[in-house]
Amino acid sequence: MSPPGRRHRLTAALAVLSLLCGWLGLRPERSGAAVATVPRPLWSPDRLPALLAEAQGTVDLERAVDELLARSLAAPAAAVGGTPPVPRAVAAPAAAVGGTPPVPRAGARSCLAVYEGTRPVLLRLPDALSVLGPDFRFETKVVAESRPRDGAVGTLWLVGSGDPTLATPEYAQWLKDRPRYQLRQVTPLAALADGLAAAGVRTVAGGVVGDDSRYDRARTVPTWKPSYIAANEVGPLGALLVNDGFTVFDQPIAQRAADPAVHAAGELTRLAEATGISVAGPSASGIAPEKAVVLATVRSAPLSDIVAGMLRESDNTAAELLTRELGVVKAHDGSTAAGIRAVVAALAAAGLPTAGLRLGDGSGLEITNQITCSVLAGALRVPDRGGAPRLEPLLAVAGRSGTLAPRLVDTPLDGKLRAKTGSLDGVSGLAGFLDGRRELSFAFLANGNLSDAAGRLLQDRLVALLAAYPGPQPHL
Repeated sequence: MSPPGRRHRLTAALAVLSLLCGWLGLRPERSGAAVATVPRPLWSPDRLPALLAEAQGTVDLERAVDELLARSLAAPAAAVGGTPPVPRAVAAPAAAVGGTPPVPRAGARSCLAVYEGTRPVLLRLPDALSVLGPDFRFETKVVAESRPRDGAVGTLWLVGSGDPTLATPEYAQWLKDRPRYQLRQVTPLAALADGLAAAGVRTVAGGVVGDDSRYDRARTVPTWKPSYIAANEVGPLGALLVNDGFTVFDQPIAQRAADPAVHAAGELTRLAEATGISVAGPSASGIAPEKAVVLATVRSAPLSDIVAGMLRESDNTAAELLTRELGVVKAHDGSTAAGIRAVVAALAAAGLPTAGLRLGDGSGLEITNQITCSVLAGALRVPDRGGAPRLEPLLAVAGRSGTLAPRLVDTPLDGKLRAKTGSLDGVSGLAGFLDGRRELSFAFLANGNLSDAAGRLLQDRLVALLAAYPGPQPHL
């Protein structure tokens, strides 16, 4: 969700944990629920009682999950083209000991994959963080045809780099005043105005022009539901966004910029004038000259921090821009389609199964997207081979931060769950790490007649069941 959006739909901004652009709330490829635990490495007679207890715990967990889903998901026979659901695949003890989770059966309406002992496992983030590097920073520049003469320049071009965190002082304060966004690190647009003043600019005769040519100018993905745009689930897309592309960001009157590049140029004009610079002419959009001179530059926070904020907040706009940036880096093509191709290639390179994977955007708002829990859970457990940070610290924490800040407060799971939430019309999902009786990683997706509130309740109850493993299951 972009910050101005008031609705609580936490759309799928997970990016299969490779781009970290969140496809958690996507419709899963028709797969049955599968519960599996990763074995400990040794089999010996002295461990037999513990293994039997774990096997019984798995059976109890599967039964409890079945009962929860049966109660929570309405009208199962009509959910998938009118076909009655096929029973879930069951994780037999032999499969768990062998280390191979059972393959989910096609036709069911939910999937669940659970793994034990993930804390020592580092996550490789094979797309944005590995391609660009966790220390990568976006650079937004102001250029002119020449340096100022007697304090005067002609036209200024504000050149966008795809930074999803550019903000005016007012927007930065608005974010800080809201618990969900207070950890976000913004890139201060005002720093460019200060930089122009420091460069000796006092008058701008030709106005400020916004250049967002790094990406294509498609402001949405054509197949998104109009209601998602109307509800501000995602801002207008472009390589030059200020305040997530909103001209008015306070609710209930949030307004989207018709042309984000023009809006950004106008905000820089306002901030430059506040420093004493005189700017003549209207704001506009266009492409900067190739041999322009750089007068001011502002850099974003490291990409690892941007990704962390995107995951905590379910920031669909950031997910979409990072997808396009991958398209630029990999194919010199700043389109959503090019970015998706880069994502799929990175998943395959990481050894994750891509057969049947269907992605239509970077945020997960596209309702035809398909993904299985095995892909999500597998991405959680891919080891780091390139120095990328672990995933756990980047995720929202139950009762503490991001989309989970209001969830599980003052319960035994307060602070014990780190996860990415997600929902779409009729879809609910959660993936992450849990410190219960055992340390688990998991991925869960469910299709059904679920409201936002019902989906959140289903997620919370599922987490309670996972936290009890391998002990007796609670009665919910």
